[in-house]
Amino acid sequence: MIRLVAIDLDGTLLSPDKTISPANKQALLDAEAAGVHVVICTGRPLSGVRPIFEEIGFKSNHSYSVINNGCTTVKSSDWSAISYDALSEEDLVYLDQLTQEIHPQLSLFDLNRYIILNREPSEIAKMDASIVSAVPVSLGLEEILEAQPIFQGMFIDQKEQIDVFQETYEEVLAQRFHTIRSQPILFEILPKGVNKATGLKALAEYLGIPRQEVMAIGDENNDIEMIEYAGLGVAMGNAPDSIKALADVTTTSYEEDGVATAIKRYVLQAQNQKRKNR
Repeated sequence: MIRLVAIDLDGTLLSPDKTISPANKQALLDAEAAGVHVVICTGRPLSGVRPIFEEIGFKSNHSYSVINNGCTTVKSSDWSAISYDALSEEDLVYLDQLTQEIHPQLSLFDLNRYIILNREPSEIAKMDASIVSAVPVSLGLEEILEAQPIFQGMFIDQKEQIDVFQETYEEVLAQRFHTIRSQPILFEILPKGVNKATGLKALAEYLGIPRQEVMAIGDENNDIEMIEYAGLGVAMGNAPDSIKALADVTTTSYEEDGVATAIKRYVLQAQNQKRKNR
């Protein structure tokens, strides 16, 4: 029986206008009321997660969220980190040197800030930050080293610039970091070996829940590892075929409340059936 549901945000729980449908919201609350841990598992920083929790209106103060693509796990009672993986000082010095020779800007994230390394935030960085309810700040390397831990980095630019950047630097960056092309305008770097699955696994172990009792729902490349880790990996109907091929099952699309569909079918109905069989 499923005791923990991990849910991606963009393209999964959220519609393209970044809202939560009434059906999805009710399904999350029903799952919580049934004693299931509902965990937001996202690439977003904390600033982009807190408004989602407020909108959903979870009744428990003991909810958790895996953020920064698995780098950080926070509890909703006080939004403190219960575990994290961070970029090293050597990583940050290396990235500082790299930014001297490239066009894309580098965003860095501590628990509360959206930081642009060495430059004034571009319009596209400001736009991206606004999506996660943040205002980007410009800092130099020395200030950033004082602000550690830094969990995650993200190169941001127009798609064409990120295409060129990825083609030029992905191979060398992948030797040092876990890399993800999560969106056309974003190329993300995480500490080596870190992804949504590592964060989710650590949280499940913290809660004493085996992977067989975990369901994960996602739609994009940064969801692959958690879909593969979960006892029940669910691809959204709007996910690429490559993601669907890795999942155990496919739910409906975000336009058809795919999260609600999966929770009703694989969590709530399964609980009801178990009660009937007692």
